[in-house]
Order: sequence, then C-alpha cells, then structure tokens
Amino acid sequence: MEKRKFKIKTTFIDRKQEVRLLHNYLEAQPNSILFLYGPKSSGKTTLLYRLCDELAEDKSCEVKFLNLRETFLDSYDDFLQVFFKTRNNRENGLKVSTKRQYSMFGLFKLDAVVERMLKGKKEDPFLIMEKEFHKLVKKGRKPLIIIDEFHKLSGIYLPEKQKTLITELMNFFVAMTKESHLCHVIIASSDAFFIEEVYNDSKLSKTSAFQNLDYLFCADVKEWLSHINRYNEVADFSLNEKDIELIWETVGGSPWEIQYILERLFEFPLTKIVEKIKKERAAMVADWCFQDETNERKKLMKSFLDHSVQPIQAFDPYQRSILGQAVHDNILFYDPVEGAYGMQGKSLEWGIKEYFGIRPGKK
Repeated sequence: MEKRKFKIKTTFIDRKQEVRLLHNYLEAQPNSILFLYGPKSSGKTTLLYRLCDELAEDKSCEVKFLNLRETFLDSYDDFLQVFFKTRNNRENGLKVSTKRQYSMFGLFKLDAVVERMLKGKKEDPFLIMEKEFHKLVKKGRKPLIIIDEFHKLSGIYLPEKQKTLITELMNFFVAMTKESHLCHVIIASSDAFFIEEVYNDSKLSKTSAFQNLDYLFCADVKEWLSHINRYNEVADFSLNEKDIELIWETVGGSPWEIQYILERLFEFPLTKIVEKIKKERAAMVADWCFQDETNERKKLMKSFLDHSVQPIQAFDPYQRSILGQAVHDNILFYDPVEGAYGMQGKSLEWGIKEYFGIRPGKK
C-alpha cells in the first residue's frame, strides 16, 4: 500500500525525562498507581501512545490501553461494554490485528459465555480482571493497565449498590498494585479537580504516585520551530526568530496549539492566525463569565490578570465551587501537588487580557 503523503506531519517533541520516568515505574515491582495529570493539550495522550509504541516489541509486557475520550459512558452497562469484549470481536469494520488495538477495543477479551454471565450480572467484573492478571503472570507476562481520561467514569454506580464505580475501581487497582503486586496501573486525566479528590483521599494518596505533565519548555519549542522541516517534514515554509518568538508569546509550550498554527500557515499569515487565537480565547472567557449573573466568574478571571498562577491560599473557601467549575470547563488548571491554580495555557492568559481590554503597555 502506498504511504500517504501530507503537507505537514505531527511530531513528538522531547519528553525524554517523562518517558524515562514511565519506564522506571514499569521496571519496578507493581506497588502503586501512577497518576499522570496536566493541563489540557499538554501531550498526555501522545506520551502514552509513545510509551505503548515503545513497548510493542516487548514480549514480556501485556499492555491494555483504553482511551475513554473515544467512548460514550453513561451507565454500568456502558462500562462493561467498554472494558470487556468477546474475543475476535469485529466492530465498525476494525480488525483485531489493527495497530493500537488497545485504544479501540475492550481491555479484556472474554469468551462469549463469560461475557454473557458478566452482562447478566452473574459474574463480578473485578474478579474477572484479577483472574486475567493471574493468567498473564503465570505466562511470564507483566500486565500494564493504562486508562486515559479516567474521570469520565465519574457518576456511574454499581448495580443494586450505593457505591460509585470509580471508587470501587480505584480500590481494586490499589489491591492489584500495592497489595497483590499483580499489575502496573497508569491513569491519566486532564480534569485536575478530579485528581485533587484522589490526592486528598488518604487511602489513595498513600498508594499512588503523581506526575504532572506540563507544557513544553521554551528551549524545546524554539528547537522544534527552528527545524520544522526535520520535525514536521514541512518544505513549503520556514520560521524566523521573530515568528518563533510570536508563537511562543501567544501559545507558549502547548503542543496542540503550536501544531494548529503550523497547519494554518499554508493559508494565512502568522499575524492573522495569532489575532484569531486571541479573539477566540477572549470569546471563550466572555462566554464563561456571561453564564454567571452574580459576576463571581468575572471577579475570578480578573484576579488572574496580574498573576497567571496563584496558590490555593489566595482564594476563599466559598470560591471552591466556582474554581472547580473553571477547572472542569478548561478555563483553569489545578495542580494538587503544588496546591496552585493557573490559566489553561498562555493563549487563555491573552484571552483574559483581551476580555478586559488590556493591551501591551497598558495597565
């Protein structure tokens, strides 16, 4: 089959330290859950795909990767459908042998009889998973569970029980890592407010490790943009130092936003793209503030004009709810380890300035 050609390719920049950390976690005996968190579009999913690609040739490792961003989850039955599939299941025309099948199919492949019993509520899903781990370990394989956007399981309850699915899953993963040492578990989420709840749970915090994946450093961005022909295989244009500085000042180290800009440079000048981004972010802030008749949202946004990152001590307890909503709506990011709130990237910092009419040189 002829390889498809594109004007521009996506790329994976640096992250050597983060990849090394993930490998170090996997080389130790399972003893904790690893939470990978960070602001929106910082590259968490891309990093996890890179890890899976690197582990693809490792016959001793059994990777089970589920990206919940790609699925609809509203009930316990949805959970069963996503986590468990019949062997040789072919859905939507996708073949089981397709590369990265771990992101498109259930974590566990079951025979039809077990699947029917499970969906008939006659089998315990946690017991089935544990049995699968034992089978893999007996074969000399090291099970690795990776779940991206884990917070999407929030709000689902176990049938006939007043227990949330996400709590029971977390307790199960604690048992599989710290207590039984059966498998490694990596959980990723862009909803840092969810991570905060986990971080404040004494049982979970003492059985988990937390790793923040932040945006790219300035040096990495400049290395990337100075050599887009090498990294993105772009031959139609190049960027000078002034262009690179403008991109950095607009979107910082957000990989997705940088890629967004590069893709549009085939049609529009950089200055127009930058202005469009700033206007879009200002509209995003305006829309978010407009939904609140009390003006509390507007007051909160104004407090970030001079300080894009603020410690939790800077806020009153009564603001917790609105702060949580800002995080949920991808306006703010919360780092539970540092105990600080910050804007979701440099472009949203510009959005706030545009919204309040603050221009460079003005106060």
